[in-house]
Amino acid sequence: MSSVRKGRVIDAALCKKGFQRETDGDHIRYVFLDSDVKTKISHGAMGDTIGANLISRMARQLHLSTSQFLALIDCPLDEAGYRSILEELGMISSFIALTVPATAATPRH
Repeated sequence: MSSVRKGRVIDAALCKKGFQRETDGDHIRYVFLDSDVKTKISHGAMGDTIGANLISRMARQLHLSTSQFLALIDCPLDEAGYRSILEELGMISSFIALTVPATAATPRH
């Protein structure tokens, strides 16, 4: 399995797995739910291939091995599985729930 991924692929996967995307001047930050678990990539890397060194650094920032991080990006590891890993490590509490958008919580008439 290759240890490189496109920046856009990483961005899309993290956003689908419970990470909140925050942008600033130079970087895009990804924060998991309402925790201190976060990583970032530069705006310029979005269209580029992210190499093995940066993949490894992002994995460490998210408290994962490189293979676990790639599983998170490639989808075998889902949000619930990642949350479970963080709970086991004591990085988040088990009561952190998924946020439900207000439009999804309000019934339509």
